[in-house]
Amino acid sequence: MASPSIGIDVAQFLVHDDGFVPKSRYLSKEFLALESELLWKRVWQIACREEEIATVGAFSEYVIGDQSVIVLRTADKRIEAFHNACLHRGTRLVAGNGTLDATTIRCPYHGWKYSLDGTLTEVVDRDDFPDNAFANRQGLAPVRCETFGGFVFVTLAEDSESLLDFLAPLPALLAPYRLDQMRFRSYRSTVLPANWKAVVDAFNEGYHVQGAHPQILAWTDDVSIAYEQFETHAHYGRLPGARRELRPSPRLGLASGEYDEGEILASLVAGLGGAFLGDEQALVAEVRAAAATSGGSMLGLFQSRRRALMVSRGFDVSAFTDDALTSADDVFWFPNVVGPIYPGSTILFRVRPNGIDPDSSIQDTWVLQWPEPGAERRELQRRFTDDWHDRSWGEITEQDYRNLERVQVGMKSDGFSGLRLNPRQEANVLHMHRVIDRYLQRSMDL
Repeated sequence: MASPSIGIDVAQFLVHDDGFVPKSRYLSKEFLALESELLWKRVWQIACREEEIATVGAFSEYVIGDQSVIVLRTADKRIEAFHNACLHRGTRLVAGNGTLDATTIRCPYHGWKYSLDGTLTEVVDRDDFPDNAFANRQGLAPVRCETFGGFVFVTLAEDSESLLDFLAPLPALLAPYRLDQMRFRSYRSTVLPANWKAVVDAFNEGYHVQGAHPQILAWTDDVSIAYEQFETHAHYGRLPGARRELRPSPRLGLASGEYDEGEILASLVAGLGGAFLGDEQALVAEVRAAAATSGGSMLGLFQSRRRALMVSRGFDVSAFTDDALTSADDVFWFPNVVGPIYPGSTILFRVRPNGIDPDSSIQDTWVLQWPEPGAERRELQRRFTDDWHDRSWGEITEQDYRNLERVQVGMKSDGFSGLRLNPRQEANVLHMHRVIDRYLQRSMDL
């Protein structure tokens, strides 16, 4: 059945009952058009962090497909959002991030002005227009805007559920991490030559580790990862009740005594450099020496010393077990944010279509952390790389990016018809597609 809004047959793209995912979902301009109209205009999505618009007049532009939204601090404790288009000729009013002059939004084309709350305040040569020209055009078109965890979310749907209802059960799951208290440590963006869903897929399962990142099997147990899907969102990791141990992947076939726990700990902390800071990495040498002397659990020693270090910085980690201090919860925030969240830090990947091109996407990599109490606010430095090859991203990330190039090109082969997913280890990927279909099928029921 065709979508009544854009006249495209939705049924041909839907995931099959047996879990088969047609490749056209990643390659077709028609499917991207369906997503633009029936998905992206109906979901809540992260536009920015509150700290990016900390002062009155500060703004952040959020672009999704061909839609642009202004997210704006309009008062000390008030954030609003508007469609980024002048009422006169549709000119985009702002671009990127910044602070407005004189608390006024001014169109760069003909000089029309709006107050921070979107009200039209000045039309140049207004007397030239008919008296009724502005009867139904008193201000910028508003966009629904709500916050959670220090993130600013927007939705283009006027009738969408509340943000907290959309996010459930993530607010409860993530409460101990106090995301609202985190601040940016780094912000990097690039364009990847792959569909946005292929990029999300790459960070939404651990099944690829043995194929794409064999070097980390020596210090990570990729086999024991558990996956859990919610109504809309998902997560994976060592879920409650699963104890972390310093052991390599069972795929290597090593028995106890055939590997060095100290080397595994050192590799774990170094390999997750975005989660552990320099002084935390320095604990490894101390712990290895202490374990050799006392014979105690190396992981237990590291966890207790990391706890003491975080407490000494003024961080409250009372909500976390010792195991949680060295574990991550990889959370998928439908539709397009995924990444591991640790006590005190997180690495999140936000992925969006690159305009109307199904073969490319924009990925933002955010590293957030709890700031030390009393520390001065650091100026945020956003770094954008148009071609990911032009900078160093680290071995693991570059392995992922090279595979994404292979995936997008390989899917176009006449010998490939669609995805056949691992029902356990890629369950989150299939779940994402099922939820996308839920949005598409709503249009079929109209």
